Amino acid sequence: MNDNRMWIRGQSLLSSLGRRTGASLPLCLSLILLALAGVSPPALGQVANDAEGRSAESPAETGSVEGDMKGLLPVPDYKGDFASRPFLSGDWGGTRQDWANRGFTFSVKWLQFSQGLLSGGIDEGWAYATNLDYYMHLDLGQMGVMPGALINFRGQSRFGSTVNGDTGLLLPVNTYSYFPATAPLDDNIPFTITELNYVQFFSEHFAVLLGKITTMGNSNEFSGGEGRSQFMNFQFIFPAVFAQVAPYSSLAGGVIWQPIPEVKVSSTFMNTTDASTTIGFGDIGNGTSWGTNIDYQYKLGNLPGGMTLSALYAFDGDFAKVEGINIPQPGLTVNQASTRDAWALYWDAWQYISVETETPASIDPTDGRQSLQGLGMFVMLGAGDRDTNPVTWSATIGISGRGSIPGRDDDTWGVGGFYNDLQRLGGVIIGNRQESRTAGLEAYYNLALARSVALTLDFQWTQAAFRQADDSILLGFRLGIDF
Repeated sequence: MNDNRMWIRGQSLLSSLGRRTGASLPLCLSLILLALAGVSPPALGQVANDAEGRSAESPAETGSVEGDMKGLLPVPDYKGDFASRPFLSGDWGGTRQDWANRGFTFSVKWLQFSQGLLSGGIDEGWAYATNLDYYMHLDLGQMGVMPGALINFRGQSRFGSTVNGDTGLLLPVNTYSYFPATAPLDDNIPFTITELNYVQFFSEHFAVLLGKITTMGNSNEFSGGEGRSQFMNFQFIFPAVFAQVAPYSSLAGGVIWQPIPEVKVSSTFMNTTDASTTIGFGDIGNGTSWGTNIDYQYKLGNLPGGMTLSALYAFDGDFAKVEGINIPQPGLTVNQASTRDAWALYWDAWQYISVETETPASIDPTDGRQSLQGLGMFVMLGAGDRDTNPVTWSATIGISGRGSIPGRDDDTWGVGGFYNDLQRLGGVIIGNRQESRTAGLEAYYNLALARSVALTLDFQWTQAAFRQADDSILLGFRLGIDF
């Protein structure tokens, strides 16, 4: 087999290694977080991002330098003027390009959020948050050290505050600034390492991963990006049922198998306990979670589409039963009734409705941006363990577009809605107007100021999860810069 061909195809495997496999937090802790309007996310994250923090694309899409590709990742082209180059700081006089050619890439992503609770919720007002992501990748094959090997590093910083704790919702309305997870909510994080892992490909069909990962990677073409590039509300990234069954950052080991180009199967074991701000070795033995997902990408006519089926099972933990939860005012108590396991299932699908450009053989739905000009739609359905999860089932649907305004080919937008069916905990009504449900709407427009700079206007209406809180109307702004 030609080595170059094997590793070029290997990028396709990398883009899905480990997503959507997660672990479970004890429900008593989850409910405390729920009261603060946020919960841990559901998935083994994107472990093989390119230097922009997005998953690897084809050489043609990234503008790779010419020559044989001996490594796993395409070599980005850092050249170009302000509007066209992928990173604001450029190629550093050729030094950065030389490093990339040798297998080393480094980048910083800076996101700023200003979001206001205009009415409803618990406490109206505005909040400002800023996040920094530091990405580094060592492509050992490109370096000539180890064929098919890759080391991934991600560091994160967070400062400021959000309105996540003021809405009366079960999940964050600003997902990206909610993580890394901390208690108390919105605690400043000067710096923490959330990813450090090793990936090894043994063939074009099979790879393994070992190390620390993040879990917010998503393979939906129209609702990915961890809340940094498309929708901001958690429930347009993952179904609410998964919020109770995965940490954000954890030690993990996983495998991925791609029997044919259209199908990818990944399976991962990881610690139950979140390790956003710790090394994670102390969490070994305190609960384990096993997650498996199947990705399938296809075409209807000439229109790309895809779907994912995910299953998570957490075991050897201590999960409070929903029937044992009581929420008196003003505190929260938990009955001793518990179980050792919990589970969640979900189905996620996306489909282009129309495209204005030539359709490639395949696209990458994990990079958090719409690849083609045109329109598309998505739907997510999830079901949770009634013994341990306050959300029994959830549904999300939406539509997105790119280049809808003449002359604005890289602008994107999206509109969607979600619905959650809730249980009543300890006789206390969770669900607005004594109805055991929550729902919401979100609309955004992402203005591409340059290839490396984007400004987003975001609007949300959300139905409160608790009777004492009113429905919320939120307006937000997001500025993202790739350095």
